[in-house]
Amino acid sequence: MLSRRVTLCVATAVLLFAAVPSFAHDNFRVIGTITRLEKSTIDVKNKDAKITSIKMDRQTEVTRDKQKVPPAELKVGQSVVVDAYGDSEADLLALEIRIVPPIRATK
Repeated sequence: MLSRRVTLCVATAVLLFAAVPSFAHDNFRVIGTITRLEKSTIDVKNKDAKITSIKMDRQTEVTRDKQKVPPAELKVGQSVVVDAYGDSEADLLALEIRIVPPIRATK
């Protein structure tokens, strides 16, 4: 009985400590146009001409019209909405990249 309680306490502690790093990151949304595209990085320029570099990995999902598409569908000049997380805008990892219709400039 004591062994079972110790195992349960250890398992609970491991789960709690494993979850802590995921809370340290903030969520970001970047909306703009792809200006540079590499195997594991995408640069997106927003309406204020600020360029944000965002890392991609195997878990990054790329979609168009709510349908999953391969990352090879991404092209320089496309409008995108990127949902990412990281400690700051300088350290982002894309969770989802949505290819959207061209974003029109507003006056």
